[in-house]
Amino acid sequence: MTDGILSLHERLNIVYERLTALPPATGPEEALRQLADTLTSVEDEHSGVPENPDPGLAFDGRMYPPRADYTTRQADGTLVAETRGNMIYASPDGALTITSKRNGETVYQRPGA
Repeated sequence: MTDGILSLHERLNIVYERLTALPPATGPEEALRQLADTLTSVEDEHSGVPENPDPGLAFDGRMYPPRADYTTRQADGTLVAETRGNMIYASPDGALTITSKRNGETVYQRPGA
């Protein structure tokens, strides 16, 4: 570790640890907000890459929260956000599930309120 800079894998582990420590979300918007706030905080602390206000789709060394234009609402109220490597499902009860686009495996899950 140099100057607080951590690998992407290490940063993701911190994001998941911090999300798990938060109170359960009560709805899909809150679940995605918790994820976005946590991810931004961890990246500010440990990526070493300044936040780009308009990051585009090319990887710049920093992870960004799901983009609104890649987020849809299903008929049951679930918010589905697509990122570079994952699909994020925020259920109406606030549950959050993140699956890998590569292999479909669940990489993170937490219950809602």
